[in-house]
Parts: sequence; C-alpha cells; structure tokens
Amino acid sequence: MTQIHEQATDQFFYRSVAPSSRHRHHVSVYLVQRLNGSKVVARIEPLGLVHVKFGEHELVIKGLHRNLVLSGRWHATRSRRHARVRVVQAPAAQR
Repeated sequence: MTQIHEQATDQFFYRSVAPSSRHRHHVSVYLVQRLNGSKVVARIEPLGLVHVKFGEHELVIKGLHRNLVLSGRWHATRSRRHARVRVVQAPAAQR
C-alpha cells in the first residue's frame, strides 16, 4: 500500500456572511486548507462562532494560536454566503 503525503497549498479563513439564527450577532468561522497529493481536495476545520463586531480580532487570535496571520482582504465567495481571506505562516519571531 502506498502512502500519499498531504501537502497544504493554500489556507483560508472562511466566515459566514449572515449571522446565525440561533446565536444572534455571531458568524461561523472555518479554517480551510487545500491539499495536494491526496484524494481529499480540502480539509475544513470549524473554529466556532465569533461575534460580528469583534470577529476580526478573534480571528487574529485564533490564527496566532496556529501560527497563521491574515494576508490580504476579505473576498465574497461565488455563493455570496461566505467571505474568505488567505492566511499564511507567521514569520519567525526575531530576537
């Protein structure tokens, strides 16, 4: 049996555009990683709900816990139900 190594090529934070009907003023957030060398196209990790007002700050914190930083601006998806922003590995801390 051959081993296929997954290699994440692109990483994005996705957030829903409309607030949750169950949790007022909160949107769902996900980390999506596109994969090369696998039958699986992408890995989706739910990050939970963030408040609409403080969502950007909460995403920065969630990203730093994974050593990721936002890179660029938010863009709407084709369906207009979500927005996404590219994330990249944080540069090594300088001493």
